[in-house]
Amino acid sequence: MRNPLSKIPFLFLLLSLIVGILFQYYFKNEYISIVFFLLGTMAMLLSYFVPKDRRFSLRWLFGLGVVLATVGIGSFSTAHRQHLSEYTFSGTRNLYRGIVTDSPQEKAKTVAYRVFLPDEDKQVVCYFQRDSLISDRLNPGDEFLFYGEIQPFRNMGNPDDFDYVRYMYNQNFVGSVYVSSDAYKRIGEVSSNFKYQALRCRQAILDFYKALDLKETEYAVLSALTLGYQNELSDDLKQGFRTTGTVHVLSVSGLHVGIIYVMMTFLLGFVHRNSKYYWIKPVLIILLLWGYAFITGLPPSVIRATSMFSLVAIGSALLRRSQIYNTISVAAFLMLLYNSNYLYDVGFQLSFIAVFGIFWLNEPILKYLPKPKNTFQNFMVNVVSVSFSAQIVTFPLVVFYFHQYSFLSI
Repeated sequence: MRNPLSKIPFLFLLLSLIVGILFQYYFKNEYISIVFFLLGTMAMLLSYFVPKDRRFSLRWLFGLGVVLATVGIGSFSTAHRQHLSEYTFSGTRNLYRGIVTDSPQEKAKTVAYRVFLPDEDKQVVCYFQRDSLISDRLNPGDEFLFYGEIQPFRNMGNPDDFDYVRYMYNQNFVGSVYVSSDAYKRIGEVSSNFKYQALRCRQAILDFYKALDLKETEYAVLSALTLGYQNELSDDLKQGFRTTGTVHVLSVSGLHVGIIYVMMTFLLGFVHRNSKYYWIKPVLIILLLWGYAFITGLPPSVIRATSMFSLVAIGSALLRRSQIYNTISVAAFLMLLYNSNYLYDVGFQLSFIAVFGIFWLNEPILKYLPKPKNTFQNFMVNVVSVSFSAQIVTFPLVVFYFHQYSFLSI
């Protein structure tokens, strides 16, 4: 009997990569990555020198080598990310050159900017004095000089509170710095970066929303629902969405990208698989998905979801449905290979587990639901089934991370 896991070979590579990431993250021994990689390479090379009469019985040797080498790659990738999060604090005020990497976040007394320091190859959060001119002066891609003291992040002190220090460490930010209004000077603009162009595109759309003369709450909700821009949302409004278990709709991620994917798949349903123009369907879907990712500013959550659904679109066009799990594994593998810290991102975990749950449980759940009699009923039954599939598999993670669960979210 053939092993069903043989259809998803990338699952083994994904698990091997995760083992390497976790090993380095908790034990912080970067040299062990070299050991794993060398052992894996030796095992793969050794498999080619096995006598012909024993190659079948020792066919596992090459696979073991691939697994060990992948563990080493995961460990090395994590070690690199850890170096980006480490910084020696001088304890003195110094002059730095920075590039704004995101839209500002309005605080009670300050305006927070995420800033990249090209000379140090580090990321920091700059808190400027709250000034009506700050937001106009600095936009994503603006380069400026500032004078200040970089300090480490600190938690509030309550062990049950959100671990802000660990969160920023996983985001590869080394610390924060307070910048007074007379301690910085804009010196130019880095306009060639694709990420900055995307953020400026998002800002143009936000400016268009403001020109519609919407109420403050309407503008805040519209910006969050369509672009994932939550800086204008009040704490009371956010709490209302948390209470109903629908706060995820305010963060552009797998839900929004998934809706676009489903809509495009439905609208292009007239393009049959046997048609010689069938390749146009996945191409159009992928282009539209990445176009939407661009206007949202290319945040990590959208890049993650878009990458995953792009591979799903390709897999659906080229592969059988039973191999969709391999496609999901490929997406997760490539993303973790790019940034191993994605593994500790709650959104990353929920997105992939939800998609896995949908493909795993959707059909079994449909068997217990009423049989649809028309297209509309079929659509509604599928919506219910997909929702339950995602809710069931993500329920443990939601309770673990947020210590609450609202059944209204279903």
